[in-house]
Amino acid sequence: MSHLLHNNPFQITSPEDLTADETISLFVDVFTDFKKIIDSGHVFLIGPRGTGKSMMFRYLMPDCQRLKNKCTLSEIPFLGVYVPLKNTNFALSELKRFEHRHASDILNEHILTTHFSIKIFNTLANPELYQGNENIDAIKKYYYDIFRYNLLKVKPNCTNYELDEKCSITDIFLKIAAISESFYNEALTYAKGLAFRTDILPYDGPLCDYIGFLLPVLTGLTKLPVFPKGSIYLLIDDAHWLTETQARVLNTWVSTRTSRIVSLKVSTQYNYKTYYTLTGATIDTPHDYSEIDITTIYTGSSKSKYRERISDIVKKRLILFGINDVSPEDYFPEDVQQESEIQRIRETYLEKYDKGEAKGHYRSDDALRYARPDFIKSAIEQENGIISDEDQSDARPEFIKDSAGKKKASSKYSYAGFKQLVHLSSGIVRHFIQPAHLMYAETKSQKLKEETKYIPQTIQNEIVREEANNFLFTDLERIEKEGHVQAPPKEDIKKLSNLIQGLGGLFRQILLSERRSERRIFSIAFSDSPSEEAIRILDLGIQLGYFHKSTIGRKDSKSGGRTRLYILNRRLAPIWTLDPTGFAGYLFVTNSLIEEAMQRPFSMLRRISSEGIPQDNDIVQLELSLEDEK
Repeated sequence: MSHLLHNNPFQITSPEDLTADETISLFVDVFTDFKKIIDSGHVFLIGPRGTGKSMMFRYLMPDCQRLKNKCTLSEIPFLGVYVPLKNTNFALSELKRFEHRHASDILNEHILTTHFSIKIFNTLANPELYQGNENIDAIKKYYYDIFRYNLLKVKPNCTNYELDEKCSITDIFLKIAAISESFYNEALTYAKGLAFRTDILPYDGPLCDYIGFLLPVLTGLTKLPVFPKGSIYLLIDDAHWLTETQARVLNTWVSTRTSRIVSLKVSTQYNYKTYYTLTGATIDTPHDYSEIDITTIYTGSSKSKYRERISDIVKKRLILFGINDVSPEDYFPEDVQQESEIQRIRETYLEKYDKGEAKGHYRSDDALRYARPDFIKSAIEQENGIISDEDQSDARPEFIKDSAGKKKASSKYSYAGFKQLVHLSSGIVRHFIQPAHLMYAETKSQKLKEETKYIPQTIQNEIVREEANNFLFTDLERIEKEGHVQAPPKEDIKKLSNLIQGLGGLFRQILLSERRSERRIFSIAFSDSPSEEAIRILDLGIQLGYFHKSTIGRKDSKSGGRTRLYILNRRLAPIWTLDPTGFAGYLFVTNSLIEEAMQRPFSMLRRISSEGIPQDNDIVQLELSLEDEK
């Protein structure tokens, strides 16, 4: 059993805390999905927290690449250096006050440059990367001819930069990191001093930049025999923590197009401050960089390999924990009785197709569209006492009556089974791992001394329902109460909560309706022009992980083109007992409907309920329309 997963196979650990062995043991190769990350070139990797961005970067570091390729440092294809930006000092309040003062751009670039230098050379100081002190002479020559030469250009007449005669490779790189840290601290000390002054305090310390200092220093590294001949990849994590000025600095580096020597791989959430450079220009794809949106790839395509990725992650974790020969499907079993009933409904729809009574074009269309929603509808009606064993309408299809007639104890829809859990995670790895962690802990607490060979379906269902409620209510309430200077306005949080509840309730009404077309709806698109407020609230929902964004063709427009599609996070499905296993349909809505949902969601739902869900072509009354995505 791995020490890393000693207590729980789904333990969540920061990639920064993992050794190379642990990283290789846990990592599932996703680069067939994100090939541009391992190719030379600048890349912005975008996605909410928990999508695996940091884990990818940890895997690309040289210790992992050496272990994975079973080779020396010089034989790996590139030199990846991890540069985290989250827990740093350069976003402190003194620098924010300095944002609009004289020479803010210059000082912020110096702080970023020296921070990068610290991280780069501390990484290269790892003695496990080298075979003893081989190549020490070449690295000493690099120190004097490249590093110190460029150093003296920013701080002349400094004499304490000599190397010890018996220094090792590690000692040389630690010395470079220490010098960089002294320059970094000098600038921060200056910035802090501004807090006690109203005038501009002159700065007489060193000033390092990317083009004049960092780039030539890194270029020199690529010529050393001990290092790879490929590019240096700076793996810049959590760039959304940068101030606007610092983001402009980083964008300016991207615009230099130096990726043949140094490729900037930038991970960020959706609230990256700006894509403008220091000169006021913008960086653009594909000329300056490539952009990868993880959730768009994993939620917007029927060809997504996300389920396969999660399966591989579960298998690796179970094996490391000492649980062998158990598939993810067996470890997270589905509710057998429920799935048997759903399968029986599917077969009924297949029989109807064979008799020429189907609605869909293909034999499986109706079975896929309606079987699970029909079961959910039956379960909800029985749970709410709408129908009973003794009172079933003759107008209802026979298979619905049969399902509704089961005992009430089993009527509540169960969100159990590996497939459903994958769908509920909505393209975000952590949204699978975190509930799985809680499920294992709950199972272990009940079984005590017994070995946990699977997670009971009742515990699966209980945990995902609790997680859905916490995600919508507890998490949003916490954000609303925090009152942090960077937190969104409370009224925007309230509008977002209203919108989610309005759309969730509407999607439930559609699922429970007798519509002739698709009833599994999780997405909306605008049939007219959305207001600035609607876009702002939806974008806030994307930043906080409650929506994903994609695009679809504008079927209502003779001129064609595309429009934005907003997909509700399927993690929320249990709140309204929605079917998470598919969302082939999407809802065209007007801006007025969305604004009504943001202000009066329950009034909107009562109105739609009383007026009835429209059929495919009945779109005027309720200002909404439904389309099927093929």
